Amino acid sequence: MIKEIQNFNKIYGEQIYPADGMVYTIEKASVIKTYSEPELLYYFEVKNEYTKYQIAIFADNKNQHNIAGVYKTGEQLPLFMDKFMSSVHFKNKEFFKTYVVTLINQALKH
Repeated sequence: MIKEIQNFNKIYGEQIYPADGMVYTIEKASVIKTYSEPELLYYFEVKNEYTKYQIAIFADNKNQHNIAGVYKTGEQLPLFMDKFMSSVHFKNKEFFKTYVVTLINQALKH
């Protein structure tokens, strides 16, 4: 389970190219961190001129794994939840960008 992603801030401003053919930018998002379970580790936006998603990365301390949730702006329920994240997703910036593309592609299906 990951509790901290080294150099996470280097991902901001990076562009990704999901299956819809649009260019999205990864940007910093503000959120008030609560100490609930699962614990919110990171929260960021992935957006283009038409669409905006928020991605939250959680640490499920009870079950010892990470969870990623993709949310459409303004919605409370996630479009997609990945409960099987691996530390390989955070190996380097390119792996993480590829993982974010995978998350957005899953959200696009809904």
